[in-house]
Amino acid sequence: MAKLLDEKVAIVTGASRGLGLAIATALAVDGAKVLMVSRNEEELAEAATGIREAVFEGTGEGGTSDGSSVAFLAADLAAGLDDEGGGSAADQLVTRAIAEFGRLDIVVNNAGVFVWKPFLDLEVGDWSRTIDTNLSAACRLTQVAAKSMADQGTGGSIVNIASIHGLVGDGSVVPHCASKFGLIGLTKAAAEALRQHEIRVNAVAPGQIAPESASVRGTGPQDKVTQADIASMIVYLSSHLSKTVTGAVVEMNGATRSVIK
Repeated sequence: MAKLLDEKVAIVTGASRGLGLAIATALAVDGAKVLMVSRNEEELAEAATGIREAVFEGTGEGGTSDGSSVAFLAADLAAGLDDEGGGSAADQLVTRAIAEFGRLDIVVNNAGVFVWKPFLDLEVGDWSRTIDTNLSAACRLTQVAAKSMADQGTGGSIVNIASIHGLVGDGSVVPHCASKFGLIGLTKAAAEALRQHEIRVNAVAPGQIAPESASVRGTGPQDKVTQADIASMIVYLSSHLSKTVTGAVVEMNGATRSVIK
């Protein structure tokens, strides 16, 4: 039986655990070939094994899975951001995805860091590490991936994982807010820049996410949004079902108040 993302190839950053792993699993179960990325190779290897098992189970009785639908690469996404010679982590990821699977159709910019510290106590490193990882690396990967997608001529989908902190300021997480507000701006601007190439760029902005919830669905707006809920939205935004959706920011607040207390 055909699946929603059959023949599609995806890169998912921050994919070794938590939300990123839930997203990578959902994409693979729905038919995509997935390159998983994070800084920890050991965690990636374990996570990839789990996804292969999930894909095998999803084939039903008599189904097979040779593991060829999942690959992983340990990389620091903030590395080589100023390298114009193709030496950035983004260049390496796109090159690896195409070498492994022959094409690239989907990118999920999920990797991020979170510094919870009073504004007056922030150090320069707190700011630069957050902005480099959450925003600059996402911009670079979006650009490099979009060039590849444009050359293919078959369009593509890029989904950025933003946050309620990209819509509402919180004085305890100033660098995070700045990076996520910037990521939403990147989403909207890149959507316009890439529209002519049939490349769609959207963002998901979750509220507080229930931990360890990759297989749990929220039951209503008074529940925390779950990893499974968000992963399903990513599948939708990556598929042909959302072909006219670009520049959108999907707020998935669940029980999180829109005004942060």
